[in-house]
Amino acid sequence: MSNHSETKENNSLYYILAVIFGILTAWVITQSILFCVLGAILGLLTAGFYANVLAKHNDDNGL
Repeated sequence: MSNHSETKENNSLYYILAVIFGILTAWVITQSILFCVLGAILGLLTAGFYANVLAKHNDDNGL
Protein backbone atom coordinates (compact mmCIF):
# COMPACT_ATOMS: atom_id res chain seq x y z
CA MET A 1 0.00 0.00 0.00
CA SER A 2 2.85 2.44 0.67
CA ASN A 3 3.92 2.13 -2.96
CA HIS A 4 0.49 3.31 -4.06
CA SER A 5 0.63 6.46 -1.90
CA GLU A 6 4.13 7.26 -3.21
CA THR A 7 2.79 7.07 -6.76
CA LYS A 8 0.00 9.52 -5.92
CA GLU A 9 2.52 11.92 -4.37
CA ASN A 10 4.64 11.71 -7.51
CA ASN A 11 1.61 12.40 -9.69
CA SER A 12 0.78 15.55 -7.75
CA LEU A 13 4.37 16.68 -8.19
CA TYR A 14 4.01 16.24 -11.96
CA TYR A 15 0.87 18.39 -11.96
CA ILE A 16 2.40 21.17 -9.86
CA LEU A 17 5.56 21.32 -11.97
CA ALA A 18 3.53 21.23 -15.19
CA VAL A 19 1.42 24.22 -14.13
CA ILE A 20 4.44 26.25 -13.04
CA PHE A 21 6.49 25.56 -16.16
CA GLY A 22 3.47 25.94 -18.44
CA ILE A 23 2.85 29.41 -17.03
CA LEU A 24 6.53 30.35 -17.21
CA THR A 25 6.86 29.13 -20.79
CA ALA A 26 3.77 31.03 -21.92
CA TRP A 27 4.96 34.18 -20.14
CA VAL A 28 8.43 34.06 -21.71
CA ILE A 29 7.05 33.48 -25.19
CA THR A 30 4.07 35.87 -25.25
CA GLN A 31 4.15 37.99 -22.06
CA SER A 32 0.37 37.79 -21.89
CA ILE A 33 -1.78 36.75 -18.93
CA LEU A 34 -4.30 35.05 -21.23
CA PHE A 35 -1.65 32.79 -22.69
CA CYS A 36 -0.35 32.04 -19.17
CA VAL A 37 -3.74 30.52 -18.38
CA LEU A 38 -3.59 28.56 -21.63
CA GLY A 39 -0.05 27.43 -20.76
CA ALA A 40 -1.25 26.20 -17.36
CA ILE A 41 -4.08 24.23 -18.97
CA LEU A 42 -1.78 22.68 -21.57
CA GLY A 43 0.73 21.87 -18.85
CA LEU A 44 -1.96 20.07 -16.85
CA LEU A 45 -3.02 18.10 -19.90
CA THR A 46 0.58 17.11 -20.59
CA ALA A 47 1.14 16.07 -16.97
CA GLY A 48 -2.08 14.06 -16.98
CA PHE A 49 -0.99 12.23 -20.11
CA TYR A 50 2.45 11.56 -18.67
CA ALA A 51 1.20 10.40 -15.27
CA ASN A 52 -1.60 8.20 -16.58
CA VAL A 53 -0.03 6.75 -19.72
CA LEU A 54 3.75 6.87 -19.66
CA ALA A 55 4.58 6.68 -15.96
CA LYS A 56 1.81 4.15 -15.28
CA HIS A 57 3.20 1.94 -18.03
CA ASN A 58 6.66 2.03 -16.43
CA ASP A 59 5.21 1.09 -13.02
CA ASP A 60 3.57 -1.98 -14.50
CA ASN A 61 6.89 -3.21 -15.90
CA GLY A 62 8.66 -2.80 -12.57
CA LEU A 63 10.84 0.09 -13.72
